[in-house]
Amino acid sequence: MRRFIQAAVIVGFGLSLTSSAMAYLGTYTAGAGINGTVHDLGTAHDGINYTAIPADSHQRICIFCHAPHNTYKLSTANGGPPAGIGGGPTAPDAFDYLPLWNHELTANYASYTMYQNGPGAPQIGAKASQAILNGMTPGSTSLLCLSCHDGSVAVNSYGNSSQLSQSGTGATIGAQYQIGKDNYLGNHHPIGFDYDAVQAVDTEIRSADSANLGGAGLVREHLYGPGSTMMECGTCHAVHNKGNTGETLLWRSDINSQLCLTCHDKGTDPGTATP
Repeated sequence: MRRFIQAAVIVGFGLSLTSSAMAYLGTYTAGAGINGTVHDLGTAHDGINYTAIPADSHQRICIFCHAPHNTYKLSTANGGPPAGIGGGPTAPDAFDYLPLWNHELTANYASYTMYQNGPGAPQIGAKASQAILNGMTPGSTSLLCLSCHDGSVAVNSYGNSSQLSQSGTGATIGAQYQIGKDNYLGNHHPIGFDYDAVQAVDTEIRSADSANLGGAGLVREHLYGPGSTMMECGTCHAVHNKGNTGETLLWRSDINSQLCLTCHDKGTDPGTATP
């Protein structure tokens, strides 16, 4: 069962109200849940200060991304209702995964510059970047993450006119924590590609059916789309800090590069190591 939205996270991620954003100052235990983490946005704490405008008397955490009623609807192309039917806004076709999604969507979904390692890299054969050769388009789950992380939408811009409450007019994520700033993903780990297609050619990528993320299970369980083959933000990141053994909202710790070596066969397989 696909986890409830992988809403974008980066290692060492922090939030703030200004461009001189403070990093997250608190500590939390992997696997313990979202409270007190960098994704606990409902109250000001530990360097995080994206509270609702106007103030939310319930200081809700989940409302920044999810709501129980009148959230985004799928477009008709994705099985949603015809125009004018049902409450809440309709998402563009690019968003085919909307787990009761309540945060304003990025408008940059068709304009990202994807990962590029340069013309000096191998351009053909197994040593070439297979992600580049196979093509990359951020999937819906990654686009939801980017709705905060690309810096184009205020972090607390949630809700809509069909709901009892909504918030907005806050600040965007600090520039030092942006992923996809200025629509540029060229120097970030590739996402939105078929893991199996890459692994079939690249001899230094482990099979998703044997690569083990420690207590978080096999890599296959963290891939997306039909057939569970697509590498997205949530393949590495546990945005709700549940079911993970990693120290910074990761599925497993990257101490000694364990997370990297889970997929990349360039060292000792950490699959059977203690997470």
